[in-house]
Amino acid sequence: MPRKAQISAAMVGLMGGGERHAWTLEELHEGLARRGRVTDFSSVFRAAEKLAADGITRKIVLDDGRTRFEPVGVHHDHLYCTRCHELVPVPCLIEHERFAALERATGAAILDHQVVLRGLCRDCRKAGNISKEPA
Repeated sequence: MPRKAQISAAMVGLMGGGERHAWTLEELHEGLARRGRVTDFSSVFRAAEKLAADGITRKIVLDDGRTRFEPVGVHHDHLYCTRCHELVPVPCLIEHERFAALERATGAAILDHQVVLRGLCRDCRKAGNISKEPA
């Protein structure tokens, strides 16, 4: 297997391991190193972009400027924890029928969507000291 394919396969394995839901490029780079797959950062970047382009992973760009990658699976939305910076999957908030109605009303074809809520994840909320930030 060529080196590029090995890095991509190692990244897919890492993301499927359940350690976290979505991965930044830095987290992927560090995770590969922990598993003994030492590679340069640019190779991780190229492999992550290729996996997203091939539809194996989904690329999520957040307001913090850091892109996350997650394995493609059943559609869901996300909560971005403003304290620990984790991206937590939540059930899809928009019903399929609403998209159909929107398409009928606008003539558009909706292919995909991303909803990212901002708040505190379960662990950070349990830790207390909740101060709500403006939405």
